[in-house]
Amino acid sequence: MRAAGGYVWADSPLHRASASVKLAGLVVAVALVVLATTPAQLALAAFGVAALVAVSRVSWGVVGRPLWGLRWFLLVVLCLNALLFSSADPLLSLGPVHLTAAGVAQGARVVVRTALVVALGALLTATTLPQQVTGGVRDLLRPLARLGVPTEAAALAVGVTVQFVPTLLRESRQLMRAQALRCGDGATRGIMRRAVSYVRLLVPVFVAAFRRADELSVAMEARGYRLGGRAARAREERCP
Repeated sequence: MRAAGGYVWADSPLHRASASVKLAGLVVAVALVVLATTPAQLALAAFGVAALVAVSRVSWGVVGRPLWGLRWFLLVVLCLNALLFSSADPLLSLGPVHLTAAGVAQGARVVVRTALVVALGALLTATTLPQQVTGGVRDLLRPLARLGVPTEAAALAVGVTVQFVPTLLRESRQLMRAQALRCGDGATRGIMRRAVSYVRLLVPVFVAAFRRADELSVAMEARGYRLGGRAARAREERCP
């Protein structure tokens, strides 16, 4: 069962862990993935992510859904690296473009790193409620409050982003389905027409984002929310 923001209800060590601990662990894990260069290191990182998914009791479909949405982007990244990364010992040459083994290897590394980072982010949102993420960011940034950094505003911004990005993605998919019903299936049209149809989605998506932001601000104001307010923070932490 999933809640708003992509959270998956389950009883696992990751669900029970503190949000601040999970956020700090995410930063460390992403750093390790980015620093992994050899196939053995990438394989070890992939094994670690797979172990976290198994411990979290979250289905692979939940973790893999964002990756499936990025499949074309990852394919483009792989192709660009394979064709433009190097010109030494080309396997295939076509003018200024050279397909090389080094380029393919570099593209594969970039794709694997990106996929692992996206999977880690999906795992965080699946095991942590948005308000818990807000509290975790607040706890991690608390030492900076003594230096005058607006940590409360930063925590609120992160929490709102985590909560509403999946909502906007869901609305975007609904708009795409509605557009396909009115204008025909975009998959049967040319690439340029499909690109134009995607551009036309930007306006309603931005309108939906502004509408959501306005509704959220009105709701927070009606509930008496103030940055740093104890009552508002208590209500936030009690929200399921």
